[in-house]
Amino acid sequence: MNRKARTREELIEAANHLHYEIWMFKSLATALGTGAFRNSVINNALLESFTVHARILLDFLFANKPKEDDVIAEDFFKDPDEWRIARQSKSETLQKVHKRVGKEVAHLTYARQKVTSQTKPWPFMEIAKDTSEVFSLFLSIVLRNLLGPRWNGHKEHESDEKDRL
Repeated sequence: MNRKARTREELIEAANHLHYEIWMFKSLATALGTGAFRNSVINNALLESFTVHARILLDFLFANKPKEDDVIAEDFFKDPDEWRIARQSKSETLQKVHKRVGKEVAHLTYARQKVTSQTKPWPFMEIAKDTSEVFSLFLSIVLRNLLGPRWNGHKEHESDEKDRL
């Protein structure tokens, strides 16, 4: 995939938005994990928001036919293959997320009628764990100077990069 090379400034601004996405994703997983809002409209809202942020992060990490203005992990590497080779393949759980969000959350579809009480629950903690693992890998190899100040002190990005700059 041939993409326009982004400037450092564009990547830093994109990283600010990425910071928001991961913050929301992790915060929502934590809120859902408490179980405090079970069987309520608040739980549904948290779950819907969580799945949308999960899909955004997975589109970032595992870009498949991105549009020109989509921010993807590969944009942060001089050689996009560096990320493609380093990242893990999607877990079985993550492979299902994108389609489920589209069919069960983001669009009103007839596919919703096929959802059963056994298939309805979202394994949000597994989705959070698997997504966080891939995201942590991204943070461990991306150049810190492309992320901007919002990421300073982020616990998942503590690798020493002096040799890479």
